Amino acid sequence: MFAKTIRYLSNARPQIGQRFKHVLPDLPYDYNALEPVISAEIMQLHHQKHHATYVNNLNVAEEKTQEAIAKGDVRTTIQLQSSMKFNGGGHINHSIFWTNLSKDGGEPTGELLAQIKHDFGSVENLQKQLSAITIAVQGSGWGWLGYDKAQK
Repeated sequence: MFAKTIRYLSNARPQIGQRFKHVLPDLPYDYNALEPVISAEIMQLHHQKHHATYVNNLNVAEEKTQEAIAKGDVRTTIQLQSSMKFNGGGHINHSIFWTNLSKDGGEPTGELLAQIKHDFGSVENLQKQLSAITIAVQGSGWGWLGYDKAQK
């Protein structure tokens, strides 16, 4: 058992510390798939321009951070943290966003609607509360509603 573990680790060694670039994910549908609610032009703009910019800027910030670390430049390393957080967040948010859109979307139903009504009173109250909380977030006010079964 231990010999296999050591072999696996020695095979992995070349990748330890190696940095891989972030890439713009393909959309799981065509740009026009959400029309008429969201136009193909808006989808293309947000994917090819906004999301791509987050990915490119994140890669640049990570590269500069690695250079600063190699030089022992703590000040630059610290200064780059906000760029990594902002662009990394934009990349993650958009990546999640694309997979949560559907042409056949609509209002919540079933268990989801029941839980929203239980926790917020109505879908409208949920939207108001989430909007109020996220409006202060840098950028366009991204917010994700999550559910933790243990915490309910």
